Amino acid sequence: MAAAKDQAILAQLDATAERGVRPERAKAALADVPTLPETLFALESELVRATEDAEEKLKGAARHLVSAGGKRIRPMVTLLACGACGGELRAAVPFAVAAELTHSATLLHDDVIDDGPVRRGQPASRVIWGNAVSVLSGDWLLTRALEIVAAEPAGKAALGPLLQTMRRLVEGEVLQLSLRGTFAASETDYLNVVIGKTASLFGWASAAGAWAAGVNGHVPDALVRFGEGIGIAFQLVDDALDYAADPGLLGKKLGTDLLEGKATLPLIRACEARPSLRERLQALVEGTADGEAVATEVIDAVRKVGGVDAARAMAREHTRTAMAALAEVPDGAHRRALHEAAVSLTERAF
Repeated sequence: MAAAKDQAILAQLDATAERGVRPERAKAALADVPTLPETLFALESELVRATEDAEEKLKGAARHLVSAGGKRIRPMVTLLACGACGGELRAAVPFAVAAELTHSATLLHDDVIDDGPVRRGQPASRVIWGNAVSVLSGDWLLTRALEIVAAEPAGKAALGPLLQTMRRLVEGEVLQLSLRGTFAASETDYLNVVIGKTASLFGWASAAGAWAAGVNGHVPDALVRFGEGIGIAFQLVDDALDYAADPGLLGKKLGTDLLEGKATLPLIRACEARPSLRERLQALVEGTADGEAVATEVIDAVRKVGGVDAARAMAREHTRTAMAALAEVPDGAHRRALHEAAVSLTERAF
């Protein structure tokens, strides 16, 4: 039993650290954090326990996604932020669970909106239980996250910001949906989607660690800025990889965003550099051209005109801003682990 537990802990640490260009530094920094392995193990147990009282179909759909793993980036940030603020990591587990449940809810909803067939290497919940159950499971997870936060001693500080974050998540999704298939998104539109859909939850997850440690004031504010900066950078790199990664390592074929009608930064920059691309995209929208052929052509163009490089350059800018905010947090093993893990994730190659 102990060996299986140790293997699970190591796998979780590796999932967080091995996706960067400097994984060894990230892994070493995480290994220096006291009680992190056992806290991660407790987190996994609490994620399962959080859905115990759900209706059977909702429980099945929710657990199918949650138990499939994932990088657990948001809860990891919550735990490390708590430690950096002088708190015991275990005190942040409820908020870390709430962050992951909220993230899982958005994935359940996204798969329905995008008709996604696969999530985390297995059939999406919507494929097994149907769209209605998948949506309701996502809704249930959001309410469960709110209940968990409200029950905590520090819930008074964290609950209002979590409600605001959920609103921003919905607004980001609605904005993306309104732009879907038109390829008319501006860079400002794109960033507003990213800030709403991705960065807002990273920001809450970071500040939640401080609240769990009983810290208020400027440090949680700095952690919000850190989390949002890392969230933007993380998404920019994700969107760059959709045009440039090794598909075998990425776990999906290239151009998925393009085929789903999403104009991300690499494509927006490429269209600015080569306006003729818009004609090909219009043919894709109208269905007058073979989708796979257009995707191959556009992916090649995005690479050649520097769309991928532009996204990575912008990611580095937001990472630098995030690290400036992190400097306002007390130094120590926890802050160093936050720094190394965050940079590793935003520089990853898959």
